[in-house]
Amino acid sequence: MTYEAKGVLQWTDVGIADAWKPVIEDLLNSEAVFFGQAPKQASDSINHEFVARTGRNSAVGPIKSVDAITGDSTAKIELSHKLKQYRAAVYIEDARVLEAQLNGIGKLKNAWATEIEYATLDLAQDINTALYADSQTEGFGTSEANPMDGLRGILKTTGTIYGKSRSTYPVLAANVDSSTSAFSFSALRGWLTTLRKKGGRNFVIYTTHEIKDIILNKMENNKMYMGVSSQAGFEGQITIDGVPIVADKDCPDNYMFILDRDSYYIAQFKPFSMGVPLGKDNLTETKYIWGIMDLVFTRFNTNYVITSITE
Repeated sequence: MTYEAKGVLQWTDVGIADAWKPVIEDLLNSEAVFFGQAPKQASDSINHEFVARTGRNSAVGPIKSVDAITGDSTAKIELSHKLKQYRAAVYIEDARVLEAQLNGIGKLKNAWATEIEYATLDLAQDINTALYADSQTEGFGTSEANPMDGLRGILKTTGTIYGKSRSTYPVLAANVDSSTSAFSFSALRGWLTTLRKKGGRNFVIYTTHEIKDIILNKMENNKMYMGVSSQAGFEGQITIDGVPIVADKDCPDNYMFILDRDSYYIAQFKPFSMGVPLGKDNLTETKYIWGIMDLVFTRFNTNYVITSITE
C-alpha cells in the first residue's frame, strides 16, 4: 500500500499532523491485523479503570404481587491497568526543509511522505507482534519500556491478572488446550460449546496462514460448504458455524485463538497521531507518531487458546 501526500498543506506542524492523522490510522488498522480489528474504547486516564462481572444479580426472576421488591447489585470486581506508551520517530534533513520553504510545500510533503509511511508500517509490525506475545506488564516501565500485553501473556488459567487471583475469580481464567495437535471440526465445536456455556457468543478466530490452510483443505476434502462472513470488519472471511477465521502473519506458529469480541478491547488514552516536535540538536527536522494504549480483557473465561496445532 502506497500513500502520496496531496493537496495544499501549510508548512506547519499542525498542518502536517492534520494531513497525516487519517493516513496513520488507516496504515495501522490495515497492516496490524489484530490491532486494527480489535474494538477500541477511550480511556480518561493512563491508569485505566474498569470492572469485571463475577456473578449474577439475585433480584431477578418471578415475583408475587404481594411480595416486597428489593434490589440487589451484580457481583463484580473493580480492576485497573496502567497503559503502555509507543512512538515511531522520523526525521529529514534541514536542507530538505529549507528547500521546501524556498520552492514550495510539495517537496516537503514528498520528503515526509515516505518517512512517515515506512515508520508507521514498522510501528504496526511492532504493535501487532506484541499483541500475540507471552508478556503482561503494568505501565511504561522504569528500566525499560514495556510492550502492550500479549494474548499469550494474559490468556492463562492460573496466577494473577490485574492484581487479582484467577483461582479466586474464575471469570479471570481463560481456557487453554495444549494437547490437541490435529485440527478437527468436532474439536472446534467442542471449544466453542465450552465458551458458549460460559456466556460467550460473539466469536472470531485468529490463527496462522498455515493453520487456516489446514482448515480449508479439510473443508474441501469433506466437501463442506465454505461460508463467508458478512459481519462488519470481517467481510469476506471464511467462516465455520458462522465464526470468522482470520489468518494473521504475526500469530505465533501452531496457535489458534478463539476470542469473544465482547470480552476485550484496546483502551486508548491517546490514539496514535503526530506528536509535538522534539528539540533540535543537529541539522535535522524530527517528528514522531505517539500513542498510549493497551489490550484489556474484562472477561477471560469466554476465550480459548489452542497452542499445538500442526495438522
